[in-house]
Amino acid sequence: MPVIRAGVTTDALNVEDLRQAVESSTAGAVTCFIGQIRDHDPEADGVVTGIDYTHHPDADQLMGPIIVRVLESLDPHNEASVSAMHRVGHLDVGELALVVCVATAHRRASFDICEAVVEAIKAELPIWKQQFEATGRQVWSNLGVNS
Repeated sequence: MPVIRAGVTTDALNVEDLRQAVESSTAGAVTCFIGQIRDHDPEADGVVTGIDYTHHPDADQLMGPIIVRVLESLDPHNEASVSAMHRVGHLDVGELALVVCVATAHRRASFDICEAVVEAIKAELPIWKQQFEATGRQVWSNLGVNS
């Protein structure tokens, strides 16, 4: 169950680098999730102009173990390879926030593992989102704090 690359960065995310990191001659399927900043959100009163991602100092070290837990349950034969990076700092609309790439022998496992890794990262990784709107309103996602 190799986790090829996992972590948190302030650098722009490169999908192709993360995809290539998991490729192998045994991989018949590579699934990539690309999470990008959009200009709207159910919590927004209007147009979203950007997001600041803040993270716990240990977030970079926690990403790998989160992925390993997913693989322990969904990849019993240790065949999958995963690379995942979450960007922090200020991101404008259109910029990439999360990229997860999973390679497996067959497509169903690749889809299932990729989805589970994304959901686990969103649920467990200590990263918080402050959303900025065109009106000047700011909202911390899932915290109920408005300013």
